[in-house]
Amino acid sequence: MLLENMAYTEVETYLNEKDIILVPVGSVEQHSPYGLIGTDFIVAEAIARTVGDNMNLMVAPTVCYGVSPHHMAFKGTVALSPSTLIIVAEDIVRSLVAHGFRRILFINGHGGNIVPLETAFRQLKDEGLSGYFDVLSWYTEAGVKQTCREAFGDNEGHHATPSEVSITKLLRPSAFSGKAISEQKVEKPKYYWPLTAAEMRTFFPDGRMESAPWLATAELGKQIVAKAAEDLEQKIKDILTLNVL
Repeated sequence: MLLENMAYTEVETYLNEKDIILVPVGSVEQHSPYGLIGTDFIVAEAIARTVGDNMNLMVAPTVCYGVSPHHMAFKGTVALSPSTLIIVAEDIVRSLVAHGFRRILFINGHGGNIVPLETAFRQLKDEGLSGYFDVLSWYTEAGVKQTCREAFGDNEGHHATPSEVSITKLLRPSAFSGKAISEQKVEKPKYYWPLTAAEMRTFFPDGRMESAPWLATAELGKQIVAKAAEDLEQKIKDILTLNVL
């Protein structure tokens, strides 16, 4: 049930029965020589739409760009500043609330988005805007973490992970022609956070963060999407029981 494919009259009908909408959000950033620059928004969108299909919930168009300045030393990355994402999120939420949505859930695929989104929600509440606003990051769910541990052991890492590369191999197999496939050493340097773009490139020269993306397979991607959707659906069921003013 995609908002982008609806007429406004269909949205009116939906709002007569439900007040919840999912907003996928990701980033446009390097994912090493093994992964796609669009990984984070591609994955977030797929998982949000899977949940939407399974629960018959409306899914908004994807916010593709995210807060990724630490990846700017790698060509192709396009980064928003935290303040920009805060403004974008606030405008999206205000618009949806104006139409009658009261449960607005950002289904997130990128860690750098979490604090700006939470800041946006806090500022909106400080303004007195009624509703339930939250960010749900698919990769932080317990079931997903267990699935990834079983599949990849200690080589999941933190960026350009085999889990997210597996999902994109499932969704866009033809995009992997020409991508790296050879096994490399998984480096686990001591580092601090946050990092500048130059520091990121120094600590993690090929863009991987303690990960082994060559372990990715489309079959594992299918399993991870299913587990992420299952975890999020349970969380959303709980959210639907809340008395939202």
